[in-house]
Amino acid sequence: MSFIPTLLLFSLQLIYLAEGLNIRDLGDVIQKLEDAHFRKADWDKLGISLGLNKNTLDVISANERGDVDRCFTECLVKWLSRADDVDSKCNGKPSYSSLADALDRMGNNKNQADYIRGLSQGKKPAKRQKLDPGSTKKCGSDYKYNDGESEACAADEETDGPPQDLPDWQYDDKIINRVPETQEFHKDLVKDIEILLMPATTSEEDLVVYYLKKSSKKVIETYIDGLRIYIGHYGKSKVIVVMTAPDKSRQGPIHAGVITSKMLEKFLRIKYVVAVGVCFGMDPGKQKLGDVIISGTICDFTNKREGLGENEYQRGPQHQVKPAILNKFRPTHGFEMPHNITVSTGVLISTGSLIDNPDVKKKLLDQKPDAIAGEMEGAGIMTAIDYAPERGVSAIVIKGIGDWGDGDKEATKKWKPFAARAAAHYVYAVLNK
Repeated sequence: MSFIPTLLLFSLQLIYLAEGLNIRDLGDVIQKLEDAHFRKADWDKLGISLGLNKNTLDVISANERGDVDRCFTECLVKWLSRADDVDSKCNGKPSYSSLADALDRMGNNKNQADYIRGLSQGKKPAKRQKLDPGSTKKCGSDYKYNDGESEACAADEETDGPPQDLPDWQYDDKIINRVPETQEFHKDLVKDIEILLMPATTSEEDLVVYYLKKSSKKVIETYIDGLRIYIGHYGKSKVIVVMTAPDKSRQGPIHAGVITSKMLEKFLRIKYVVAVGVCFGMDPGKQKLGDVIISGTICDFTNKREGLGENEYQRGPQHQVKPAILNKFRPTHGFEMPHNITVSTGVLISTGSLIDNPDVKKKLLDQKPDAIAGEMEGAGIMTAIDYAPERGVSAIVIKGIGDWGDGDKEATKKWKPFAARAAAHYVYAVLNK
C-alpha cells in the first residue's frame, strides 16, 4: 500500500471516530467496548457516568429483568438517543471521545478508556487485524503500527467475494432521534394489526425501527413477558415489531420459533410474519453485498448427524412460502431500490449455526445447489406457523446479503448495517405502496 492511500485511509478513520454518534452506531459501539474488555455488569455505573438518570437505569433493569447483556445494550441505546443529561456530559452529543471520558470518570476503567481514546485519536491497538470493508483479501499476519499510522500487511489469499465499495447511504437525524412513546401493553394497541416484522438482532431491529419512525404517526414501545415490542406504521401498514435474538446466545431457529408462537398466541389478527435482517450470500459471481433475498422456499438444515464416520446434515422439511405472502412481497412492485440493490426470490437454507466456513458452506450447497442464500431464523418461524394451521398465517424471509459465509466475516463487517437497511427499506417500500 502506498503512503498516500494509507494516509487517506488514516485521515478518513480519524474523521469517522471523531464525529458524533447516534443510534445507528450501536453495534459498532458495543463491539468496541467488547474489544476493550469492558465489564458489562458495570453497565449501570457507565450509564450514570454517561449522563443517564438513575430512574432511567432502574426502568432498564426492570424491563430487561436484570439480564446483563440486554441492560448493557439498552443503556447504550439511551445514551446514543441522547436521553436525560447526556448532552451536558458529552459536550453536545455522544462520541467515542466522550465515551472514553465517561470510562475515566468511573475510576477503574483506565485501560478501557485508553483503548477507546486511542481509537478516537486514530491509534490502532496491537494485534488486532481489520480489513477495509471494500477489501476481500485475507491477511496472513497482523497490521504493523508506527506512531499511530497503520500499514496493512501484504495480502496472500483472496476470499470468494468480489471487491465492493460501501455506498454512502445517508440517514435523517430527525428520524434517528425520534423517541418512541412508552406505554403499558393493552390489547387495543394491537387491534386489527395483521403484520408482524421480526428482525433477529439488535442491529437489525435498529434499521426496522428507523423506518417505523419515518411515519408521522405515533410509535409505541411496550413490553410483553419481557419482550420489547414496537407498534406503529411501516409505510401505509400498521405493524408490530419484535426481535427474536436480543443477544448472541439467542440467535437461531429455537428462539425464533418460540417467540413466533408466543406472538401468534398474543396477537390473534396476525396474518403475515416477515423475518427482516441479514443473510449470507452463496454466489459472489452473481450476487453482491447488500442485495436483498426473498424466500420462495426455506430448507430446514437445523439437524446434523455427528457420527464416527462422515458427518452430514439431516435435511428437514422444505417449507414452501405461501402464495398469499409471496405475491404481497415479491419484487414486482413499481419502485427502484437505491444503490443498484438487486432483489431476488429463491431457495434459502436455514441452519442452527452461524455459517462462516467455506467447507461447511460447500457441503450445504452440495445438498441444495439451487440455494441462493442462508440464514438462521426462517426454519424456526416456519415450524411455529406449521403448528398453527387453523390461523392461516403466512411467513416469509426478506434479508440483505451481509457476508459470504466464507470464514472472513471481518472483511465485510461494515456491510451488515447496509444489508439490514436494504431489507428493511424494501419491506417499507412494499408496504408503502
